[in-house]
Amino acid sequence: MNTQHKPTLRVLSVLQLISENQHKYSLSEISRSLDIPASTLLPILHTLRDQKYLEFNEREQDYSFGIRLFEIGSRMQSSTAYSEITAIMSGISEVCNETCHLGVLDQGDILYLAKTDSTQPIRMTSMVGKRIPAYATALGKALLRNASIESLKQLYPQGLKPITAYTLTDFEKLYAQLHADGLFTYESEEACEDVCCTAIPIYRNGIPVAACSVSVPLFRWTAQKRAVVEGALKESVGQFEKIIHYFVF
Repeated sequence: MNTQHKPTLRVLSVLQLISENQHKYSLSEISRSLDIPASTLLPILHTLRDQKYLEFNEREQDYSFGIRLFEIGSRMQSSTAYSEITAIMSGISEVCNETCHLGVLDQGDILYLAKTDSTQPIRMTSMVGKRIPAYATALGKALLRNASIESLKQLYPQGLKPITAYTLTDFEKLYAQLHADGLFTYESEEACEDVCCTAIPIYRNGIPVAACSVSVPLFRWTAQKRAVVEGALKESVGQFEKIIHYFVF
């Protein structure tokens, strides 16, 4: 039995649309994107605006993020468990002097939940809350490793669309890569040109629920750097698994 409350789902779909695309939307654009009548949407948008979850630009007649969403996100990032996770990630970044990400699988995408930067002047540009198709990322591959070809095709019914010229677009090749032996998964220029990533899954009760990765510009990717990155990730995964049960994925 479906116990989900349809009006609540509509509110959440509005917030998700705006958050995922980080774009300003008019009433008609939201209506068209979500396939919800404008007359049904209008009171929802007015309430979200009045409660400051959305901002409304009178001149442009469009909606964007409101301050309440920023407050909620800030409180999440200041939570004890989140702080402990980013502390582990900061340790990885310090050892490797490279950017570290933590993400989860959500509807075929990797959703970035946390990030710590390197001190290098040239490093990967990314942001918490960003989504990338999982098949093009080391994080995503770490969480798709148990997938069959059939389940991959169900997850991506429109096929594996290229993000760069190096993105894998063949299900058979992706499957072979996912099921290669080894603790780590890799990606080279598949999501961002001139950058490669190495990831390791994080388990809860024997199930991979998140993954942590290190992103390195190709010109710094050497055998020595690879050994440092893999060593830092392997040493940290147990620490992640002690904390990750606090999160609901």
